[in-house]
Parts: sequence; C-alpha cells; structure tokens
Amino acid sequence: MKRRTRYLLVLVLAAVLINLPLLHSTWTDQRVERNGIDVHATVLEHRTVGGQHLLSFRFPESVDPDQRSWQADVDETTYDHAVGTGEVGVRVLEDDPSAYRVDGQVTSRSLLVMTLLADVLLVVSALLLWRLGGRRRPQLRAIAVEDVERCAPGSALDRIEGETYLIRGEVTAVEPGQVVLQLTDRSVLVYLDGHQNAVGYQQPAQVRARLV
Repeated sequence: MKRRTRYLLVLVLAAVLINLPLLHSTWTDQRVERNGIDVHATVLEHRTVGGQHLLSFRFPESVDPDQRSWQADVDETTYDHAVGTGEVGVRVLEDDPSAYRVDGQVTSRSLLVMTLLADVLLVVSALLLWRLGGRRRPQLRAIAVEDVERCAPGSALDRIEGETYLIRGEVTAVEPGQVVLQLTDRSVLVYLDGHQNAVGYQQPAQVRARLV
C-alpha cells in the first residue's frame, strides 16, 4: 500500500471517529422524535448552577424497571413548573430509557462546535500532508553492485566510497531488471545490472549501488 494511500485511510478513519458522536446524537434525537412516548417523570433533585437549571428525575417503572436517575438542563419556566409539581414531561424511547428529551430542555451546541473545529483541523492536516507528500525530493537512480537483500525495517542512504552507497528502504515496485526502494523523503530506482532481487513488494530491503 502506498504511503499516500495509508495517509488517506488514516484521515478517513479519523473523520469517522470525530463525527461519530454527533451523528449518533442526531440519530438518537430523530428516533426519540419518531418513536418516543410521552411520560411524566418524577423530579428527584433540582438545582441551579452557573445559569443552568438542572433537574434529576426518574421514569415510571414501566419505562425504566431499574429506576435509574437521569438529568437534564431545562429552561427557567420548565424548571419552576417541575419544582412546583414534582414532575416533568419527557419523551423517551420505551425500550431505551437513555434516549430521551425533556420538555423545555436546553440543548448545548458544544458538541457541534467541537466537531466542526476538529473537522477543520483534519482538513488542514490533510492539505498539509498532501502538499508535503507532493514535495518529495526527485527520484534517484542507481546501479546495483551486489544482490538486493532483506534487512531490518528502516531508511538509509549512506555513502560507502566514491559514488557507491548503501541504500535501505521499502520495496515499492518490482520490475524485470529493476526495483524501487522508498526512503523517508525520496525513492531510489535501482537497476539490478545482472544482480538478483529476492525481496518482495512492501518488504524492507538494502543494496549497495552506485548513484548515476
């Protein structure tokens, strides 16, 4: 797999992970709107913190047999009514009490903002990677003075003497009489000149060769 293709797959995976929470939240809201039922939940606790009106409540046992406590931030009118009556209206999925929307619930836009910012950073990163990938140094050409061999992963272009170098990299192309080794920032086309290559595609290899 080419380096640029690997970068693209990583970016696609990152985009999925970044947007998944927002997509899941939107999907859940749509399910609640379409398939939810309206119930009156019992208010357990109420408090105002930093301008937020927070209610802790419990669904009827028919909706949530475990009788767990849930929480929502609501507007002031809903909050006052809930405190006065001890109940608050909620639309909830009958088979999933964690999916609900409280009457007068205040929706935070922080998830949307954070997702958009992360998407912008991802696009900028993709553009930088693409441009840097396109600025790799020109391909070198060399004539092998010995057989191409397997080696430990790594990248090297070390002068041995004169124009002879030890070249180490990943095999990115194998053709009759030649092989391409990918180094960190450039590739080297090695003409075998009668020498052998037993190293396969995408395997680390090294060869002593004379640059031309």
